[in-house]
Amino acid sequence: MKKLLRVTIIDLRKTLVSYGTVVCIAAVFLICFASTIYTDGFTGKEYTVLEVIADRRKLPQIGLSPLDIVRSSVNPYLTLFLPVLSSIPFVTLFCAERLSGNIRFIITRTGKLTYALSKFFSAVISGALTVTIGFIMYSLVIFVVFGRDGALSDLIRIYTGTAIYGAVSVLPAFLLSSFIRNKYMICCFPFIFMHFYYTVLAKLQDHYIDNWKVILKINMLYTSNIKDIFFTHDKSTVMLYTVLTVAVFAVYTLIMNRRLDNGQ
Repeated sequence: MKKLLRVTIIDLRKTLVSYGTVVCIAAVFLICFASTIYTDGFTGKEYTVLEVIADRRKLPQIGLSPLDIVRSSVNPYLTLFLPVLSSIPFVTLFCAERLSGNIRFIITRTGKLTYALSKFFSAVISGALTVTIGFIMYSLVIFVVFGRDGALSDLIRIYTGTAIYGAVSVLPAFLLSSFIRNKYMICCFPFIFMHFYYTVLAKLQDHYIDNWKVILKINMLYTSNIKDIFFTHDKSTVMLYTVLTVAVFAVYTLIMNRRLDNGQ
């Protein structure tokens, strides 16, 4: 246990203290401002957070509190790019280890299971922190501009849900890293997959537009909904992503253990 903790802390230190992590945090921060939070009922024009900040007179028309604006700030751009932004810090370090050949010596010292667990924890924690820090910076700007309201417990639930969303978003890249060595492919494949995934879900929603039971089940498959689990208390969503997380780790460990080159 002590060895696992030590190795995980070392991985996290290397992962988080890098230019790539800073860039990803800044990207999350900036993309949040592109969220559409208001649509004019007469003209049909959509207003983003940045446009509302530029013209604060529209805030009473929106009918949303600053806390509501923070909650609704996960936009399609962030949903598509989050699997990339949350995984870059981990993938950069992991691929550097493989290309340098150091992975063989690390596995020899720690053991395959400890190595897999340390990589899993460093991946999900770095993904969670990258997304959450960017989101906290964004929410602070919202509260400075519009004022702060709502209970502190609600804010903590928002940040915790965002951290879980970031942790889940890194899972595709974590799985791909077990059999792909190119860091660009590892980061780009989840982006492409999410684009087609959400396109399919949108088509299914259009097809079953009159069947609310099916619509609710389809909505559960949107990964962005996981950030609201502390508000919706949807146990099925929690179970779905818990099973998904365990399955990803099991497949990753199986692939890495079957490799004869110690992961290189």
